[in-house]
Amino acid sequence: MNGNQILQDVYELIAELWCCPSGEDTEKEKIRQEAEQVIKRLESIDNESAALLSKFLSGKDIAEEDYIDLFELDPQCALYLGSHSYEEPTTCATAAVSDRNEYMIELGGIYNHFGRKTNGTELPDYLPLMVSFLSLTTESKDDPVRDKFITEFILPFLPPMRLRLAELKTPYLYLLDALEKVINLEVITQPLSKPTEHKVESYVG
Repeated sequence: MNGNQILQDVYELIAELWCCPSGEDTEKEKIRQEAEQVIKRLESIDNESAALLSKFLSGKDIAEEDYIDLFELDPQCALYLGSHSYEEPTTCATAAVSDRNEYMIELGGIYNHFGRKTNGTELPDYLPLMVSFLSLTTESKDDPVRDKFITEFILPFLPPMRLRLAELKTPYLYLLDALEKVINLEVITQPLSKPTEHKVESYVG
């Protein structure tokens, strides 16, 4: 199996693990078995990130209500990446011109560039959505717009979220660390494309 396929499967797994866990034991077991196969393949290219994923999966299953408390309703740690770096606007008027709004507009432009759309229920900076996008575009690693997505829209925004997860002492810290290591592995092993002269905003439409 080639490296691109391994990365695609790993990103898909990580995106799924960030989502609310199923309450069905059979579904949980199916995901766990599939995850073990993906991790085994990941070990062939990077032991460290594979170990982090294994550590996350070996922990006690989080209950659905605890997940909701952690990430969703009045969340202790929102899964919207930009929310950890940008202050929330206090009025509708300032929301339209806020830094986070600009961040999300540019993210939307990147998705459009690859012919992808958000599902309409989540904002563009929803972490599982962003990781799923990485999975769907692994064959486009030579596209400078994807490089920009990684180096300007994901990697700089992970440390604030990591700090919050560390404060909460949650096993999801292992999942975030695994994600960061896999992304950095991709950056190291795949020389970034030449910078594009086009601004991402030009793809918004």
